[in-house]
Order: sequence, then C-alpha cells, then structure tokens
Amino acid sequence: MKHKSRGSLSAVVICIAFACMSLAGLAFDGGRVVSSYMTMSDAAQNAARLGGQQLVGIREGDPHIDKDSAVTVMHTYLAARVLTGNFDIQGTRATVEISQKIPMRILGIIGIGDRTIRVKRTSDVVDG
Repeated sequence: MKHKSRGSLSAVVICIAFACMSLAGLAFDGGRVVSSYMTMSDAAQNAARLGGQQLVGIREGDPHIDKDSAVTVMHTYLAARVLTGNFDIQGTRATVEISQKIPMRILGIIGIGDRTIRVKRTSDVVDG
C-alpha cells in the first residue's frame, strides 16, 4: 500500500510552487504593466497638450496647429522621457500614440511572453 502513494507529495509541492510563482508573477509583472501604462498615458497626454499649444493663425481667423513646431515639441518631450511616438496634427487637434513592449520577468519563466502597451491621447483646441 505504501508504494501506491509514493511521490504524490512531490507532485503537490510542485503544483503549489508553480501556483505561488504564477501569483508572484501576476503581482510583479502585472504591476509593471499598469505602472508603465499610467506613465505612458500621462506622457502622451502632456505631449498632445504641448502640441496643441503651437497654435497659429488666430488673428487671421484661421486657427490651426503649426505641424512642424508641434511635432518638434512633442518629440522633444517624449525623448526626455525615453519614449517614442507617432504624431498626427489635423487642424486644431494634436494626437500622440505611444507603444512600448514590456518584458515579463517572472511570468516569462512560465512561458508568458512580452506585452505591448499602446496609448493614444488627443488634445483638441477649442474656442472659448
């Protein structure tokens, strides 16, 4: 009878260790993903606001964002935060899109790969 249950404790210990490592990975890597998302969201919104401040043509009755200066300012802002993005200027609207790959440090051990986070923020200049 003793031989039938031989090694069953090892299987239980392995399952518990795997579950604990998965839980630790979710907490650690999940926290990094959320933190990165928030940082990227703030940076994208601030870059879009800076782009929106490059408004020209107000006195002529044709307000619009100067594309060259807006892209320069937005690029400089993101570069100072070690981020890169895509910029779209349409009239009085400045849009910034940032994407970044986040490596899974603990979850990568159990086969979960990198996650790509994408953030898109827009600033629209309104009259008022």
